[in-house]
Amino acid sequence: MLDMTVQSIITGLMMGVIYALITLGISIVFGVLNVVNFAHGDFVMFSMYLSYMIGTALVWDAVQTPLITIPVLFIFGFIVYYLIIDRTLRQMYVVQLAVTVGLQIFMRSMALIIWKAQPRALQYSIIQGNIQIGPYTILTSRLVAAIISLIFIAGIAWFLNKSWAGSAMRAASDDLDMASLVGVNYRRTYALTFAIGSALTAVAGGLLMSFQQTDPVGGIRFGFLSWCVLALAGLGSIPGLIISGMIVGVAETVTITFFDPRSRLLVIYGIFILVLWFKPRGLFGRK
Repeated sequence: MLDMTVQSIITGLMMGVIYALITLGISIVFGVLNVVNFAHGDFVMFSMYLSYMIGTALVWDAVQTPLITIPVLFIFGFIVYYLIIDRTLRQMYVVQLAVTVGLQIFMRSMALIIWKAQPRALQYSIIQGNIQIGPYTILTSRLVAAIISLIFIAGIAWFLNKSWAGSAMRAASDDLDMASLVGVNYRRTYALTFAIGSALTAVAGGLLMSFQQTDPVGGIRFGFLSWCVLALAGLGSIPGLIISGMIVGVAETVTITFFDPRSRLLVIYGIFILVLWFKPRGLFGRK
């Protein structure tokens, strides 16, 4: 019993780091643009399918595919911003909701048309096997995915705090009028922010494909999980995102191990509701 508990916690911690990477994309978009992108999970699903196509065609491991999918999703993010998101910025939230849900349905329908309904998984992998630590087994591909996720999260944190573009994004988030007065082009900054958020889904999609499969409705799960992690963490704290991602990951894996796997989202939503009830800004959110 104890070994099973520790095993599920280890797995949950690794999954939580990947969830934090997914949520980082939605966090910077919501924090800077104040746009609720309900299609974010489907960006992850779309990235996973791209990784599947590239890995199958080039005989690459899934963790190699972001070399191609990152620029593809970055450009796709720019296009989506200028064609769709930019037109909703001054609209009510219900308009943003309708537009992003419409984008979600479109991406899901395209995935269904192109790849059909059956789940897809990459057959080739250069990262195989397990790491055995006493009675505990760590899937090597999942561990590598968690480490790469941490590297990208640290890279984005450095970018936001040390680069001019990152400073512009933070300035636009804090006070758009003041940022405009000092020369920040808000449309370019917003487009860059959305493109970076999209590119992060490319990283997450490739990493997830290294140890699991995807299907056209997989984006629903990733979308809800990322919003739960964001609500748990609050805005403005990248370490808080990592911790919250781990909490969600552990809650998910423990539920799968000891209870009905179908109830895992119910448990996560329960945590989500409790946190919003007692800490509306999240556990680590800025005031």
